Amino acid sequence: MRMSWLMIGTVLLGSLLLLGLVPSAYAASGMHDTDDTERLKDTLRLKNVTIPWFLPPPVGLAHPDKGGTCEAIPASVGFINPVDNRSNRVRKVTREVLEDGSQVIVQDDLKTGTAEDSHGDTYHFVYTNRAVFNVSPGLPAIVNARMTDSFRLRGHGLHMHVSFDVSWDYPAPNGVDITLEPLAFVPAVPFVVGTDTEKGATNFQVLSIQGDAFNCDPL
Repeated sequence: MRMSWLMIGTVLLGSLLLLGLVPSAYAASGMHDTDDTERLKDTLRLKNVTIPWFLPPPVGLAHPDKGGTCEAIPASVGFINPVDNRSNRVRKVTREVLEDGSQVIVQDDLKTGTAEDSHGDTYHFVYTNRAVFNVSPGLPAIVNARMTDSFRLRGHGLHMHVSFDVSWDYPAPNGVDITLEPLAFVPAVPFVVGTDTEKGATNFQVLSIQGDAFNCDPL
């Protein structure tokens, strides 16, 4: 599912660059302060673009009876997918590199837009995500990640809200770099999902959850 999203994202990124929609994505700057802390602040704004969901079309967000994963979506609406060129994103990324070499990377992400079901009825969605990465100094580095995530979908009598707050650790043998690509899910590179134990993720904890967030959050 994520691999499909990344492939779509690569095509979309090229289109966005050609249309000149993403110059602010590369407007980041690093600053050295008197306390020996290197700071980076970057804000990305995208308006009226196509932001792919992790649940790709044609099924998208749908009830299991329709081949989807989300029981909160009535089977009668069929498939729900985002409308092309009707999504917006405001993403703020900060990074602090401390004197001892440790890093704190924070991303606050807001995505809003319009979706449509199989019958042409429209829905509005609001997605928020806050991701914090505390990176240990030296190599190999250990990353402590915490992610707070919320997805709301409203329209045609449907009011769905799912959310989660999770934390985990993962290894970064060569350290952690940062990406400001417009379609990047998070700025930390490498990024290991908390449940991916094959890539070294440990200590995964669900601190709170509302609804079936892991099956009904498409972003």
